[in-house]
Parts: sequence; structure tokens; C-alpha cells
Amino acid sequence: MSDATPSPVNVEVIVPEAMSAGVYANGFTCWYNRTDFTIDFVIYLPTDPGVDEGGNPVVRQPVQVVSRVKFPTAMIFRLMQTLNDSMSNYEKQFGAIVHLGE
Repeated sequence: MSDATPSPVNVEVIVPEAMSAGVYANGFTCWYNRTDFTIDFVIYLPTDPGVDEGGNPVVRQPVQVVSRVKFPTAMIFRLMQTLNDSMSNYEKQFGAIVHLGE
């Protein structure tokens, strides 16, 4: 057994050139199973008029998945805490985030 203090770990994030611009998303969905949470980031596409099974008019709202991220269930609370901390820091720097629909 060693009494040596472990060296600090410096995480270096490497973003491949093809991903450096990121993707735009204006919506998301979240679903899960026993082992993973999956978050689909989506963009809303133009609506299409249509009809339902009874022939009644409806508006079809297609969405396109632009990115899918799977998390082990043990990481979800860390993700939520990181998002909460980042939102608080954002609001300290830039002011309150305006909620959609308000």
C-alpha cells in the first residue's frame, strides 16, 4: 500500500475538427431504459398540413434529430448539477434567462 499522494488529473478536451462548429438544436427529448438515459437534440422543421385517420385536418410538426447522446444512469445527476451551476454562472454574468413562452 502506498502513502503517496495521487497526482492531480488535468482533463484535456479534444474536439475533432468535424465537430468544432457544433450543431444547432431548438428542442430535445429524453428517454431511458434500465442502463442509459438518451437525450435527442432536435430542430423543428416547417409544419405540414395533413389529415388524421378520421379525415380531420391536423398540423404535422416534424422534428429532426441532430445529435443523440447516451449517458449511463449514474451520470445523470452530475449532468443536472453541471447544467444548474452553468445556468447560475450565466445569470450572474448576463442576467436572468428568459424562459420560453414568457
